[in-house]
Amino acid sequence: MKYHDEILGLQGHRAGVARAISRVAPAPFVNLYVGIIMSCFSPITLGPFLTPFTSVIICLVLMVVAPVSPIVIQAHRGKVDLDVSAREMRLRFFAFSLLCYVAAYVVYWWLQCDIMRVLAAAYFGVTSAVMITTLRTKISVHAAGVGGPGTALLFVYGMAALPVVILWIAVVWARTTLRQHSLAQSVGGILIGMAVTLAVYSLLYQF
Repeated sequence: MKYHDEILGLQGHRAGVARAISRVAPAPFVNLYVGIIMSCFSPITLGPFLTPFTSVIICLVLMVVAPVSPIVIQAHRGKVDLDVSAREMRLRFFAFSLLCYVAAYVVYWWLQCDIMRVLAAAYFGVTSAVMITTLRTKISVHAAGVGGPGTALLFVYGMAALPVVILWIAVVWARTTLRQHSLAQSVGGILIGMAVTLAVYSLLYQF
């Protein structure tokens, strides 16, 4: 199993740094980071049933492992690279991810955990927007995957979450350096993640 930048054979210090950033900031990992933050440091209650630990476990299963599992399976079979660099092959994986986020939303709604329910809704919205955009261009999933959750953190925690902007810049630089996306595709991913997440939180995060 390989990432597409490994297939390209990019070498050098810049490629190494960009590769390290890309490996620690794919959308599923960012989902987990933000899920941990919101589960452990929620400004509102997690509801009557969940603890921070159980909230994180649900996030790990439904919003991290499940969405990426088909990609890993197909990459192991040699059908795709781990970046799913072929745009036309991304739709099926996006569709499965949407089902996972719907499941997460329903579970958190049932358990009355509003902080994570709204996060799942935002992930569903961002993934839907990226899937639609993919019909025209290969928008950066890495960028959307940090733009959306980063905006959620800013909405919930305010200026304390401002360092996420550094991550946005780093991911845009990394994806363009690794020749996985143009600058427009990377910045577009950030903007889509920001816009959709802001809309979802403005509508649903009313506490």
